[in-house]
Amino acid sequence: MRITLELSLRKRMVTLPVNNSHLLSSLIYNIVDKSSSEYAERLHEQGYRLQNKAFKLFTFSPLYLPNRRKWEMHDDGTMSTTERLLHLVISSPKSEFIEHLVVGLLHEPFVSVGKERFRVETVRRLDQPALSGDMRFIALSPIVCATKHTDDVYAQYLFPGDEEFERVLCENLCRKYEALYTRPYAGDNSNFRFTLDQNYAERKQGKIRKLITIKEGKPEETKVKGVLAPFRLEAPAELMEVGYECGFGERNSQGFGMVKVDES
Repeated sequence: MRITLELSLRKRMVTLPVNNSHLLSSLIYNIVDKSSSEYAERLHEQGYRLQNKAFKLFTFSPLYLPNRRKWEMHDDGTMSTTERLLHLVISSPKSEFIEHLVVGLLHEPFVSVGKERFRVETVRRLDQPALSGDMRFIALSPIVCATKHTDDVYAQYLFPGDEEFERVLCENLCRKYEALYTRPYAGDNSNFRFTLDQNYAERKQGKIRKLITIKEGKPEETKVKGVLAPFRLEAPAELMEVGYECGFGERNSQGFGMVKVDES
């Protein structure tokens, strides 16, 4: 299930860090906390566990402007806009998460993203698209895929074309499926295929890999690498739905791996 928030500015211009996904993640937890502090804490600290791995089972889009307008970027790592309305899409297959999110917004119609404050003008549920075993998607935020072998000190980021990319991406979806439904995925995923939109990659001159800094300038600063491009996915419809609702790849609750259906 997806909902979109329409946020209005409380002043003439709003300025945010370019790397603001951690601020949006905090915003979501704060909204949920207004409904149930117990659930918000459990979601943040434990999530939905599968053995030694915890999944939050939600993701969200970047803050975007209507009418395809773009943010004004600045050399100091910030971006600004005078556009009156901004949109944020939040996605999760867990009805309890969506319910707490909506109830939290009813308690407090004003929300903060970092130091900026917005009024929530509308909360709207989006229709679920028909998902089949062969879909084309547009990545709204970078898809992060990584693996760590026994001898590795740090996780190794993977990208489309790397030998293990499809396997790791598919296994991640299967684990999220099991965390969501509390049973292993038993379908046939042997024909799992991820194909980048090569025309898009050529137009971007191959610059589709993104380096995102989380909590920049803080002790817990983390740099994350992902791919941001349209793609075609051939996969079982059950896994397709998990990816669409929870996000593809890793770090979904930090705002990575959200997609929309490519209707072009």
